[in-house]
Amino acid sequence: MELLLKNVSAGYGSGKVLDSIDLSIKDGERVFIGGRNGSGKTTLLRVMAGLINCEGSVTINGNDLSKMKRRNVAKLIALMPQAGEMYFQYTVYQTVLLGRYARTDGLFGGFTNRDREYAEECMENCGVYELKDRLLGELSGGQLQRVLLARTYAQETPFLFLDEPGSSLDIKYRAELCDYLGKWAEGKTATPYGDVRNTIVAVFHDLGQARSICSRTVLLKNMTILADGPSSEVITPEMLEEAFDFDVAGYIERQVIVR
Repeated sequence: MELLLKNVSAGYGSGKVLDSIDLSIKDGERVFIGGRNGSGKTTLLRVMAGLINCEGSVTINGNDLSKMKRRNVAKLIALMPQAGEMYFQYTVYQTVLLGRYARTDGLFGGFTNRDREYAEECMENCGVYELKDRLLGELSGGQLQRVLLARTYAQETPFLFLDEPGSSLDIKYRAELCDYLGKWAEGKTATPYGDVRNTIVAVFHDLGQARSICSRTVLLKNMTILADGPSSEVITPEMLEEAFDFDVAGYIERQVIVR
């Protein structure tokens, strides 16, 4: 299965954020999206998930996302947003269970025992089962981040898009996140098109985390793709400095020395 963007441009209002993007992501890949703040990383994830309108075309398995029913797209692609984008005061359990919505015939009354068991399994795997009766507004940033991750897993899709999944997590949960994503990426997910290899597309600020999870890196700059290739070839001191207009490698080295 392939997610394909051809000549895609997108933005908000009259402001363009992405311009003439061509990108192909095949099932089974692990892709890191990097770049400065405002370079279009989150917008790119939203475009690929079919959540915002764009010029050009976005297709999955040859089907135009803009012409697919939202429920059908949600069976293939799950997007974990940044924690600050959550506004509704559901409980943790309700929030994670909502990840199963695309696979039901209705809202809460339509969930099966299998849906509930799967949601509970996702909560266990993300370390939030003991918080299941808490409201989202009562959680810390790290707890909310893990709840959103559990909800994303509960959607049970082969394409998993993550927007800064480790930003509020402590070192223990970041390590566990890397391990869990790595194991998940080795598997397959049942879809209407058959079993599809699991695929990760993620935005990280932690380059170490990005390299440990993703074998391919796409760097954005000036509204388009600056570099795209194996992480070992793209995440270099020279390319990072060009992408961020900053000596990233030197900064990291100085931080290590200071500590």
